[in-house]
Amino acid sequence: MSLREAHRYIKELHRKQENPYLWPDFLTGLPDRQGILKKLDSVYPKLGQYGVACVRIASIHPYLLKYGYDHHAEIIQWAAAILKTVSSEYRGSFVGTAGTHEFVLIARSSHIFEILKKANSLFKKKTRNYYSEGDIKRGYVISFQSNEGETVRVGFMRLVAAVVTRPVDVEKIDLVPFLSRICNLAEGEGKDIEEFSEETSLK
Repeated sequence: MSLREAHRYIKELHRKQENPYLWPDFLTGLPDRQGILKKLDSVYPKLGQYGVACVRIASIHPYLLKYGYDHHAEIIQWAAAILKTVSSEYRGSFVGTAGTHEFVLIARSSHIFEILKKANSLFKKKTRNYYSEGDIKRGYVISFQSNEGETVRVGFMRLVAAVVTRPVDVEKIDLVPFLSRICNLAEGEGKDIEEFSEETSLK
């Protein structure tokens, strides 16, 4: 697996975008929320055999604040392309668009963490191209003082995910928003992957 497959996906996406009615989500070419809910209809009873992840582009807002929006759409498309092409190597996997910077990955529980790690590695490699040499050398994008007077440094974009791989006491229609909240917690704590547990649900 390399970035070549993701690049090929984007080229094909641009070709098909000439007819937007072919695509539920025009920017990414992925199924939208309705497509995600339809997929969950068949997968939700099989949680355990399958896992569901909410995947977010972390630290994109500081990037946009500093560098502007010229490459915003490109970055979203690369995230979509990488998730789609990596997951396509694993039978039964699905990727949909849940929000501007959020995606849903559904895959067999035995594969889902491997997919997430591969996708994050490729995404971090690709998005380094969007930063200045100075920022890369420093190791962060922006810094600021917290209310406690501590210096907070915000790093580079990455994919952060909240994952459930077993049956949960959450209604099917609420599962993606539930995972999105856990994903938000994981991003704030600097984690790449947060697997659902009773502890994470009570934070």
